Amino acid sequence: MSKTTRHAVAALLFLTCIFSKPLSAQDWNFRHETNGVKVYQRSSSSGQELKLVTQFSCNLSSLVALFNNVTEYPRWGYKVKNTRMVSRISDNEFIFYQQFDFPWPLSDRDVIMHAVIRQDPDTRVVTLQSSAAPDQLPEYSDFVRVRKAFVRWTLVPLPNNQVQAEYWLNTDPGGLLPDWTVNMAADSGPVQTVQNMKKILSEEQYRNARVAYIKN
Repeated sequence: MSKTTRHAVAALLFLTCIFSKPLSAQDWNFRHETNGVKVYQRSSSSGQELKLVTQFSCNLSSLVALFNNVTEYPRWGYKVKNTRMVSRISDNEFIFYQQFDFPWPLSDRDVIMHAVIRQDPDTRVVTLQSSAAPDQLPEYSDFVRVRKAFVRWTLVPLPNNQVQAEYWLNTDPGGLLPDWTVNMAADSGPVQTVQNMKKILSEEQYRNARVAYIKN
């Protein structure tokens, strides 16, 4: 077994250990698979939860470079209309502000997230975890501030320049939302987001990206 294959097997075992048992216990509802994106959803006492599983044709640095480029989030994030950096704590830790375009007659939302990117030195699995930090900036009258949100990307390196990606979102977007809004976000959002990401990742600046603290 080659070194690359051993890394891939170890990474997949890592992903299985951290996700397989919890997902079974949490009773995720499989919604659909579209263009290579598997989408799961559930409602819980803590809010709406969404999970997607997909695969990217790139290396880990390409995806980390994309996540680090906060100002470009509106190019790929579903319903994201504005994003800016609040503070850069370190190369792999930062706080950013984001606005979301909600359909009329609902009020638009905004959120402040504290993000940390880490890589396991043995499996090379990368995790990006973001949690809401709502009081970092004053609230704006035109937006409903999302005060509870948690996002986790888990990126598992595979052979042949492939990355298995899993995204998990737990959020309370604030206010009562009609079912059609939740369903639209679950059905359209993940697929559009991944398609946008794949298109951007093919650009030279990301295709050739190298991140110092990431081992591909």
